[in-house]
Formats: sequence, C-alpha cells, structure tokens
Amino acid sequence: MNSETPISTQSIPHSFLRFFIASATLFILLDTWKIEGLWMPALKALPILSLLIIAKIELGGTTQRFVIVALSFSALGDILLELQFAHHFIFGLGAFLIAQLVYAAGFLRYAERLNRRSLARVIPIALVTLALGRVILPASGGLAPAVLFYLLAIVAMAVAASIHRGDSALLFTGAVTFMLSDTLIAINKFIAPLPFADSAIMLTYYGAQLAILYGIRRAQA
Repeated sequence: MNSETPISTQSIPHSFLRFFIASATLFILLDTWKIEGLWMPALKALPILSLLIIAKIELGGTTQRFVIVALSFSALGDILLELQFAHHFIFGLGAFLIAQLVYAAGFLRYAERLNRRSLARVIPIALVTLALGRVILPASGGLAPAVLFYLLAIVAMAVAASIHRGDSALLFTGAVTFMLSDTLIAINKFIAPLPFADSAIMLTYYGAQLAILYGIRRAQA
C-alpha cells in the first residue's frame, strides 16, 4: 500500500500562482537593478506562462482557448520587447495587438446589453482614450500608425470587458490596469521619462494579466 499522500489537484493552480508571484517579483527587482542577461527575456515571460498553465487547469472550452492564445501572444510580446534588435518595439507591439484583439473577441462572446453599469464603465474609457490619443499620437512620430492601431485594440479589449455579463468587476479592473500599464509605456517612451517607470509598468502589467485571468473565471462562474 502506498503511504504517500496524493497531491490534490486543487493545490496545483495555487502552486503556479505562487510561482507567478515569485517570478514576477524576481524580474521586477532585477529589471529595477538594471541586471542584463540573455535569460532576462525568458524570465520576463515566465509569469505569463505560469498564468497560461493556470488557465489550462482552471478554464474550459472556448474560454480556455482564447485566454491561452492571448497569454501566448502576450508572452511572445514580452520576449520581443526585451530583446534588442531592429524594430523590436514594432514586433512586440504587434504581438500584444493580437493578444488584445483575441481578448476582445473572447469577451464579446459573453457581452450583455448596454445598461447603467456598462455605460458607467465605457464612457470614462472613451474619454480617457480621446485624451490619450491627443497627447500620445502627435508625440509618437513615425510610429503613430502602429500606436493608433494598438490604442484601438486595447480600447476594444477594455470596452469588451466593460460589457461582459456576470460578476465582471475583477475582469474590468484587469482591463483598466492593462490600459494603465500601456499608458505608462507610451508616456515614458514618447512624452517624458517617468521615475520608476519600468517597475510601475511591469507591476501593473502582471497585475492586469492576473486580474483578467481570475476575473474571467469569476464572471463565468
């Protein structure tokens, strides 16, 4: 008779969640200290890959598929943005653009009709987007078309999260936090350097992806 205690399947997602927190914290610290190495792009993507595994375990059906695809392109974008080669920013932006469109399409499958709750979310997003466009697009120079397409993609994702039926507060929080992270990137790159920009960007980015994953699970519970 085997005396070993079997591992509960319920503990597996928690293990990957702890790994997500540990790897995200490690990358943020090393990035803040300006540590460089060929392994940094992989380390940057590790937290997202751990969320991908959680999605594989916790979600099912169409939801599982679109979340895994979105997280996969997010991880690819992380690696491309971290690598230093010609036009790496454009390639990374393209990967994240696909991730945002996949998220948006997935969320829209569970959209509810516009109501007071969704309007209270959508209207501020629209106003903030207009303000961001007026400030960032003129400053982005030759990258303006790519930045515009990405801005429209992430707004589509946030609006789709805004009108998701069910208990979607956490999902909406994740979408807005994702917008905040990308806004910090744009301001830091095109407007003026921000203090502790890298740490703030990655903290909000990792937090956004975590909130979206658990938010979509809660909204569809």
